[in-house]
Amino acid sequence: MGGSPQTGVNERATYASLLRTRGVSALFGISLTTVIATSLQILALSVAVFQQTGSALWSTIAFAAGFLPQLVGGTLLTSLADRWPPRALLASGSVARAASAFVIAFGGLPPAASIAVVAVVAVWQPVPMAAQSTLLTRLVTGERYVLGRSVLGLISSGAQLLGLAAGGAAVQLLGATAAFAVAGLVSLLGLLPLLAIPRTSGAPGTAHRWRPAETWVGNGRLLRDPAVRRILVAWWLGPALLVGAEALVVPYVGEQRTAGMPAGLLLAAFPAGAAVGDLVVGRFLPDEVRRRSVPWLFALVGAPLLPLAWHPGLAVAWTCFALASVGMAYQLGGQQAFLAAVPETQRGLAFGLFSTGLMGGQGVGPVIAGIFADHIGAGLTMTALGLAILVAAARFGSVPAPRVEPPAAGAQT
Repeated sequence: MGGSPQTGVNERATYASLLRTRGVSALFGISLTTVIATSLQILALSVAVFQQTGSALWSTIAFAAGFLPQLVGGTLLTSLADRWPPRALLASGSVARAASAFVIAFGGLPPAASIAVVAVVAVWQPVPMAAQSTLLTRLVTGERYVLGRSVLGLISSGAQLLGLAAGGAAVQLLGATAAFAVAGLVSLLGLLPLLAIPRTSGAPGTAHRWRPAETWVGNGRLLRDPAVRRILVAWWLGPALLVGAEALVVPYVGEQRTAGMPAGLLLAAFPAGAAVGDLVVGRFLPDEVRRRSVPWLFALVGAPLLPLAWHPGLAVAWTCFALASVGMAYQLGGQQAFLAAVPETQRGLAFGLFSTGLMGGQGVGPVIAGIFADHIGAGLTMTALGLAILVAAARFGSVPAPRVEPPAAGAQT
């Protein structure tokens, strides 16, 4: 498996042992630059388009341009993550993002053309994302793999905050157009950690010629597997419903009868809570405890949203959002069972399918939440979303035990 050091499945994982594994720190560095650059670019695009058009609709379309087109790539292209070397795919993601940022920064494009550039690049992004997840399974196994997934979650939460803060500062100081150049430079920085990534080839057994329908057919095969389908549906529903609540924070603040509830502070509760959940569940809970805790953690995503129909104060609302996000760590409890259920030759495809459903849910969830909020209000809609999450947790919360004991090396874990 690429000559990378593997870890014993019975050895207790620590952050120090994880970071000592060849290539892992570099992989985390690539993830950090990716999330920062993406957050910065999406914010800059939304601001630039709004400044040029004065239209909230166009600004919303610009925001969605970085996410919704990923459904296309996830449906048609992610099987390539099992065929091409991960280093090449990771590099392609960084170069594509940088190129799009520089084109917008210096090309003098009209708003529609800028949106189109970002959308085209977004179609390809599920492939390097799937390659990143697949590479982690080759670098580490067992407990260290789950800890690595939790670190990726921590990086995502922290980098989103950093990217939005840096994006706001760049737009304020340099203007939206120049901020794209900063996003391009950050993307290029992601090429440096690639030098420390071990050279690995595609998965074994994928030498036959790639066909355009391969991803679609493979996704269908994965979804016909009851264990894979159950885990994926659980992983998709929680984020889709919670991001629906997150999207209602601004109108929720508008419903408050008391002033002084900043939307930005409430929005910060989501990544802050997610970071705490990934840290605690990923680092301190043994694998079997994590698996058995999934229903309770899943329910924790929904339960804190229930009081929001009564419009509690700032401190209570912030705590509700943070606790709901802590529960998102329920996804860590199914990692080992997911890998055990997916053939090694389809891991890139499987992670791509997960990412596709995740992005789709994050696009659809806010739209559905917004439709309900227009009729019953943001607070009551948040409570309804909490109830929906509790129902989903009761139906899909239990995680099947891994089908087989993982081998000591080169494992499916």
